[in-house]
Amino acid sequence: MNSASQNDSLIAALNQLMSAELAGAKVAVESLRQVGDGAERAQLDAIHFGEADSCRRLRNCLKHLGTEPTREVGAFYEKAMAIEDLAERLAFVDRGQRWVIRKVEELLAGELDPLVREELAAVLHTHRVNSGELPG
Repeated sequence: MNSASQNDSLIAALNQLMSAELAGAKVAVESLRQVGDGAERAQLDAIHFGEADSCRRLRNCLKHLGTEPTREVGAFYEKAMAIEDLAERLAFVDRGQRWVIRKVEELLAGELDPLVREELAAVLHTHRVNSGELPG
């Protein structure tokens, strides 16, 4: 694969992640409206913070690569919000966290610009913490 098509492929993957992160942030905000204080609120706050931070980092990557980040909210949002039971929705969100982990790990296995690598490593760490793979 030549450099231009590698760059296009990376941009497409980063925009796919951006769309998923936008969806995750929106799910967290909407779900926070359904909870009081307690463990679910703390979990949703952590997820929202992580998703928003990941959006910022992915935006940095895409701008660094000379492209405008997508503003499209992924289908994950509609699927998650269709789950009425909050515990089931949080389990679905966790599966989404693990999907992001796999996608970022795939990207990190390749050759990347140092800034993109650093930002993706931070996104990976956040999602591992939020999915319970690493302690907070």
